[in-house]
Amino acid sequence: MFISLAYAAGDQASSPFGALWSFLPIILIFPIFYFLVIMPQQKARKKHKAMIEDLKKGDKVVSNSGIIGTIVSVDKDTILLQVATDVKLRMLKSAITDLRKEE
Repeated sequence: MFISLAYAAGDQASSPFGALWSFLPIILIFPIFYFLVIMPQQKARKKHKAMIEDLKKGDKVVSNSGIIGTIVSVDKDTILLQVATDVKLRMLKSAITDLRKEE
């Protein structure tokens, strides 16, 4: 009984754009993902890299562990950070997350 109904329906003409229309939402997700996720991450990474390259003696900084201090010296990959009187820490430049503004 069901087989005869299937033959009775006959062939439906499929549109050549049918497959394209079914994949269109998936295709549109990639540019949206790029503009909403990847581009802002790249922009933030560039900003952080520029901030790291511009570190200089006397800057007040915050590390990724929350340590706040003043830069005493800057080397190629490290900085010497003074966090209290006679307390200095050597840290990687990449561990610095933010510059503190003078209050």
